[in-house]
Amino acid sequence: MLEYKTLARIFHADQSGNDVGNHEALAWQRLEADSSFRTGIVTSLGELFVAMPRFLSLRMEELLCAERQVAHLWEAMPVQVQEHYVVQAISEELLTSNQMEGVRSTRAETDAAVRAAAKESGSARGVRFGEFAKLYINLTHRKAAPPQSLEDIRRVYDAVVLGEVAEEDWPDGELFRAHDVDVHGPHGVLHQGVSGELRIGSMLTKMMDLLNDSQIPKLPAAIMGHFLFEYAHPFYDGNGRTGRYLLALSLADSLTLPTVLSLSRIIGEHKNAYYKAFVEAEDKLNCGELTFFVAAVLDFIAQGQAELIELFEVQAGQQTKAQGLCRELVQEADLPKPAASLLETLMIEHLCGIRQGMTLDEASEQLDLGKQSARAYLGQLEGAGLAQYVGRRPLRLAVSEEIAGQLRRE
Repeated sequence: MLEYKTLARIFHADQSGNDVGNHEALAWQRLEADSSFRTGIVTSLGELFVAMPRFLSLRMEELLCAERQVAHLWEAMPVQVQEHYVVQAISEELLTSNQMEGVRSTRAETDAAVRAAAKESGSARGVRFGEFAKLYINLTHRKAAPPQSLEDIRRVYDAVVLGEVAEEDWPDGELFRAHDVDVHGPHGVLHQGVSGELRIGSMLTKMMDLLNDSQIPKLPAAIMGHFLFEYAHPFYDGNGRTGRYLLALSLADSLTLPTVLSLSRIIGEHKNAYYKAFVEAEDKLNCGELTFFVAAVLDFIAQGQAELIELFEVQAGQQTKAQGLCRELVQEADLPKPAASLLETLMIEHLCGIRQGMTLDEASEQLDLGKQSARAYLGQLEGAGLAQYVGRRPLRLAVSEEIAGQLRRE
């Protein structure tokens, strides 16, 4: 079976004496192939398209199979574990995206931003990275949709970079930058953004059309849309963070929430490969073919899936052990079902490192009972030596030291 190679690589290996003619013919053949998905978007590289060779078809199938496994493990998790994971994942997304763009931030700052954004009342605007976190919170609640207008893109940008872009780097056009910009690497200019705000707007409009094109599979379309955004480079600063959020937003309908929320972290861990994928895609000898760029991003997604499956399987095993131990303890102490429910929650939260104990309000909400009834059941756990108070204002209980020790031994 012949290896599928980039057009540039084939051109450089051609020693026939007709390398230019062969290259042009092969590029046209790939663009016109029935298995290729053309975007109709013409750039200085050529018309952007993705071919669907054997290796890419198999890669997409493997990814979708893994996604079903992620979904199964995710849906089996208790709600409080899901919520804890989402908060931690969004914080990690913000931290990683900031690091990639040279924006200094700490885990404490991104944690605080997510907590502020997650509150139903009030605004996160007064908290550093709060509006950026709010975008991801809205994504997890299905309250966000891919941009449908140029103004939508600018609003996303404003939320992402709020307070983090120097005044001289703020967009000076109506919505985007008015002047040219170069992206520099260690060896000089890596990329020149699209010139002129009108052309930027036109390119971004085509990007939005691409994301809504029912004739192109959603996964490749989202990834090609990401390339197009970074190719246009509509802002002087903040393109990377904005582009990766828009990519997550575009993938949200096709992939599970945990997979989407893992992407920036995985890209950050493989940023050299990520930047290399852009450089190779922009090689003019590749004539606008984005097959290998799509494959690179699919690889990042697959890496995230593999790590999620490993993590969730460990958590599922811990949950099973905690439930088994809980049944034994409940039987020994002859506890009623409401108290048993609270104990199981405390044990699972202890194993997963979720919150420092359960408050009376949280117990009341879980049991759907009044505070007095919830207090009585918490008191039963404390009286049986299964839980202990770790706070009084507000009242807060966690598993006892003895139960914590049993969980560690399990």
